[in-house]
Amino acid sequence: MSERDLNGGLCEDYRDDSDAQLDALLATADAAVLDKLTQATDIDAGRAAVFARSVTAEEVPPSGEGDQCQLEWLLPFNDDSLLRWLAISGPGYLPRQLDKAISTIRTMTVVGRALLPESMRAYWGLATDFLSEASSRLTRLKTGLAQHELTRDAALALQDAAHTAIEQFLGTLHQATQNPHAPQAGRVTERLISTGEMVLTLLGWARESVEQLFADTDHTHHCPTR
Repeated sequence: MSERDLNGGLCEDYRDDSDAQLDALLATADAAVLDKLTQATDIDAGRAAVFARSVTAEEVPPSGEGDQCQLEWLLPFNDDSLLRWLAISGPGYLPRQLDKAISTIRTMTVVGRALLPESMRAYWGLATDFLSEASSRLTRLKTGLAQHELTRDAALALQDAAHTAIEQFLGTLHQATQNPHAPQAGRVTERLISTGEMVLTLLGWARESVEQLFADTDHTHHCPTR
């Protein structure tokens, strides 16, 4: 048998094994790349970095020096336009209101964990519990409405519970501000408080939307998904 015939025979006999080995190598390489990307990507750190840039101002600009500058300082996040909040203020935007509230609470949780000092851990541990409670209630509200599982009273009870949890969160941070902390910690706490107050406003809009959704009925009602 010639060398060419021998090679051809080997290729034919082991083609399936070679393909399997190649697939295994490719799968291993894909897994390694995915693992590297997962290790290199830290969403929480990214959120914290964005927030850190928003708390670098040393003081609130005095009135009259420029409304735009003052407005930017007062907003919870530099990249979060007030117009985006107002755009979902009216009844009929309930899913977007709930999404906005849940995502903002998530950001607040990440920020506090990443940027508040060890001296505030006791306060922050309690504050985080209230944020988790609010997020859980709002998630249940959104899911329950979308799946036709909630009556008007049940929906409003979930909204009220989330509202109360945010109020308790704010009360905890206000208590924390009574003790001396580093200037950076003070700025982060103030921004978290201002953001929490905006979430309360957002939850007020959500309550109005829930009441409109169940207008003239006590039965379960379909909540639009968009």
